[in-house]
Amino acid sequence: MERTSASFELISHPDRTLRTHLFNCNAISHKILQLKYINSEAFYPVDLLEKMRHLLVYFHDFGKGSFFQYKIIKATEEAENNSKFKNLPEIQGYIAFFNGSRREEFEKLLEEDERLGNHAKLGGYFVLSNFKSEDPILEFILLKIIRRHHGSLNNFFKDSSERLQILLTESEIEYLEKQIKYQDFELYQQILDSQNLSVHKNAWDEIKANLSSGRKLVKIQSALEKQNEIKYFFLQHLLFSLLLSADKGDMMIDRSEKENLIKENQLLSQDLISNYKQQKHKEDKPRALDLVREEAYQLVRKNALEHAHKGFFSITLPTGLGKTYGAYNTAIILQNAYHEQFRVCPRIIYVLPFTSIIDQNEDILRDILVKSGIENLETRLSKNHYLSTSNDKYDEEKLNRDEPDYLTEGWEHDIIVTTFVQFLEGIFTDQNRLLRKFHNMTNAIFILDEVQNIPPQYFEAIEVVFKKMNEYFGTKFVFVTATQPFLFENKSDIQELADPKKYFKGLKRIILDQSLLKKYDKIELDDFVSLLKSDIEENSEKSFLIICNTIKSSQKIFKSLSDEFGEILYLSSSILPNRRMEVIRQIKEQNGRQIVVSTQVVEAGVDIDLDIVYRDFAPLDSINQSAGRCNRNGEKGSGIVKLFNLDKAKYIYDKVLLSKTREILKEYPESILESQLYDLNKKYATAVRKGKAEANDESIYLIEAMQQLRTEDVANKFKLIEADYRNYNVFLPIDDNAQDIWQQYVSIIKETEDSFELKRKIKRIKPQLLQYVTRFPKNKFVPPANQKDRKIMYISNWQENYDLKTGFKSTDDQTFIL
Repeated sequence: MERTSASFELISHPDRTLRTHLFNCNAISHKILQLKYINSEAFYPVDLLEKMRHLLVYFHDFGKGSFFQYKIIKATEEAENNSKFKNLPEIQGYIAFFNGSRREEFEKLLEEDERLGNHAKLGGYFVLSNFKSEDPILEFILLKIIRRHHGSLNNFFKDSSERLQILLTESEIEYLEKQIKYQDFELYQQILDSQNLSVHKNAWDEIKANLSSGRKLVKIQSALEKQNEIKYFFLQHLLFSLLLSADKGDMMIDRSEKENLIKENQLLSQDLISNYKQQKHKEDKPRALDLVREEAYQLVRKNALEHAHKGFFSITLPTGLGKTYGAYNTAIILQNAYHEQFRVCPRIIYVLPFTSIIDQNEDILRDILVKSGIENLETRLSKNHYLSTSNDKYDEEKLNRDEPDYLTEGWEHDIIVTTFVQFLEGIFTDQNRLLRKFHNMTNAIFILDEVQNIPPQYFEAIEVVFKKMNEYFGTKFVFVTATQPFLFENKSDIQELADPKKYFKGLKRIILDQSLLKKYDKIELDDFVSLLKSDIEENSEKSFLIICNTIKSSQKIFKSLSDEFGEILYLSSSILPNRRMEVIRQIKEQNGRQIVVSTQVVEAGVDIDLDIVYRDFAPLDSINQSAGRCNRNGEKGSGIVKLFNLDKAKYIYDKVLLSKTREILKEYPESILESQLYDLNKKYATAVRKGKAEANDESIYLIEAMQQLRTEDVANKFKLIEADYRNYNVFLPIDDNAQDIWQQYVSIIKETEDSFELKRKIKRIKPQLLQYVTRFPKNKFVPPANQKDRKIMYISNWQENYDLKTGFKSTDDQTFIL
């Protein structure tokens, strides 16, 4: 055992002692858990969770109690901004002792076996000397979390590369015993004394005996696999999230009492939305549809108040009938009911399918809060997606350095607007950075807008997860859509707050016209364009929206129409993000006739209104969303949504969804009235649920993997967005601002040596950078030889391959999807 002076202090980071680091981690994670509601009868007792949390904190850096962490000592010496710390006598003495009599020895040992520098694993085993349970899985969860707190939370007993995770192999025992030989148990015990914890070298023999028996662990693993118990999955997620929030919090929060940045959510008034609506529209002359909207809003409000004790709700209303206000109001009602029942104030998390509509929804929420006199919006409201920037103020206080990212990425604000990807891939994941926010999902009111965008193959797994979150933590879910899918097998488990049948039956805004679909099972693009031009000429006063499934077909239609009709507008994911928002603004504000060609990016939540909509064949959910861009306010007689088929849907949509849509539409005549859509959608949802249940291998696999703590397998199976291997990410220096941002980015990479500082700076500039990033298909674009392996390419002669109006220029007829 290594023996040093009792007056020395162990170092955790170049600017703090290990004692200070662990104290701060303890304060942060204790505060977080203290603010949680836990159903101890259904989940685990709070005192058990508190004990496990405490042990994770004080043993996660146990391996830093030896000179094998000499890189930290070296970094402490070399740092230029920590003179006060490194000049402390206890730190100077520790460093001098190492340099004088230990450096050469430890550098040689580490050169011989670099595993000796791993500080996490030793603490994972020694924590077991302070925790005994009749359930060995609880012990192993502590071990696993500590082992993996600097990486991904891979499979429990054996990772995907077949490396053992719990069992002690001879090779591991050899290097762990070398670490133990040099571990300063006495100096570490000085830290543990104040926590009524202890650690002794002689505990190793028992730990080794218990965890080097393969036969014993096989029995435990077999028992786990037979239990079909998902509670372990949530326990591991919760504790891992607490430790990560504490560990990163100590480094990212720049203040003395770091736990003070963790605040209780504030309760919103139940009349907030109603008062806002009344004030905003007091001068408006109500239209017929406004009266219907208000009636629907009041019905949703009444039912939400009556059923607030339940866990799952749906607001199923036709597009344009005010679902957003109803959803906000429902969330606030549920927040108040939750607080009254559990004495904890849950955060409200608004989840949307696409980043393109987050800003729009966040703007509405911000306006509501501002007009309602809610102060400190930077504290209350945050948006979290890959293009967003972090709030730099909190309670009117300017935040320091990494604090904005800590709060935003950890979902510490009262109200959060985010994406399905951020939400669901923060549960079905093994990734460290995604799991940090999990504890803030536990006591929350979730609004899932356009919930039909969740792939049906995941319905069963999501149902299990949502129901357990509600059972264990009281989490509540509000599903919002015009076409409520059967997300749960038993629809009665979800309380409907609206009366969708009534409101669909009463509407006459649109006609769904499938005459082209019935006449041409598949239509060639040139033939379709010819028919389209004739329609546009015949309806010279009408506005048109044409929605295609692929970039290529949309570009061809745009060019052909532009040649004949002059200035028209174009939207697709190939358009740079900042210019895409400008086009949407033009569509909203432009008076008179408009012709817009788009891909499906225009569907969900983009608040535009045109007279005639053409929609390339797609699943019924998407068709409904397209219909929502047609005659939204019912002031233009009957709008028309015309279906056609260029045979491109197979490239981007699920084949079961497409086949069920075809089957259901065949039952209906050429013209389908809006009043018929409720029954049509219901038939479709039933058919999809049945079709997916018959071959739902993905959900079955995911549920089993969660029960067996195969988190790595969960993450690999659950993908809302598949990794894009078909395209290059390309930065386009289209103006002076873009060039300036790129130069800042290049300077950061060239001039920043510290890897953590580099990550921090890139994270800060990334939202601005990505406003000028698009994608070029790999099968159509040959990049400069010196840039082929870059994550983001810089193309100076971008005009050769890219048009600011329509995106990537393709020179052949091959279909491509961006």
